[in-house]
Amino acid sequence: MIKVSRRKTRSYLLQALYARSMSWVHFDESAFLLAFFDPMTTTSLDIPYFQSTFFWVIEKEPELLTLIHKYAPKFDIATMPVGNLLPIMIAAYEMLYLSLDVIPEKVSINEAIELAKIFSDDTAKTMVNGVLNALKDDRAIIMETLKVNTLAPRFFI
Repeated sequence: MIKVSRRKTRSYLLQALYARSMSWVHFDESAFLLAFFDPMTTTSLDIPYFQSTFFWVIEKEPELLTLIHKYAPKFDIATMPVGNLLPIMIAAYEMLYLSLDVIPEKVSINEAIELAKIFSDDTAKTMVNGVLNALKDDRAIIMETLKVNTLAPRFFI
């Protein structure tokens, strides 16, 4: 029996979101998985988590960008590398919205830092850690604020 790996799933999820953000047209995640990853590898993915999170990160993009803008004010979202944004977006989604499963906030933060180490530059892990820890501390306030103010979608149009 093949063990399902949420860590591996997050890595594939980040790559799928990156590909989707660069395509600006129809994106089929199952075709993406078949084209880029061998079938044996994809059997170890948590497919319900992958599909749900893929869909909802795209749907919640305005709210997630608003949070990143608020908690990383020194960084311009328009010029920030997608490799810095996506780990934050995935973890923030898990911390604020995920209903499929309960993931401890520390796990979401640590996994996002690991994704940043792999898919971004050396400074990204510090920013990812700072943004997500601030988000964790202000969670109740954030949920109220997001009902009123959000930025426009930028990557998943």
